Amino acid sequence: MANGGWYGTQDEWESAEQPLPILDPIFEQFATAHLFELSKNAKDWPERSLHKEMPLNSLLQVFRAELEADAWNVWAVCSQDRGDERFWKQSMIARGITSNQLSASLNALLEEGLDYLAHWNAHPQDLEFATKLTRLP
Repeated sequence: MANGGWYGTQDEWESAEQPLPILDPIFEQFATAHLFELSKNAKDWPERSLHKEMPLNSLLQVFRAELEADAWNVWAVCSQDRGDERFWKQSMIARGITSNQLSASLNALLEEGLDYLAHWNAHPQDLEFATKLTRLP
């Protein structure tokens, strides 16, 4: 599925993406209030991403953990490239929660993620080595 497009039917997509369309006003309000860019369904996967340079590259993401179960993850991550190395801090704020749990707690989860991002941005020296970068010619 990733990088290759959605292979299921429209009904299957709508089922896989629930409850995100219903929660979009919350994502949009959060993005506007905190000056994040909102993107949807990257790589044809049910997800919402909130991105901002704070000044670290900062991301809050809500994504479907798997299609076979009603399981959602909420993730916060900051990264910074230093020369040919990438450093980061990340935390899975919620793992495998149901769509009902996500709907009931989305605001609180986003605020918790924002707290992580703000702390990591205030302490970039605490970021950990993530990977070597290969520069394209």
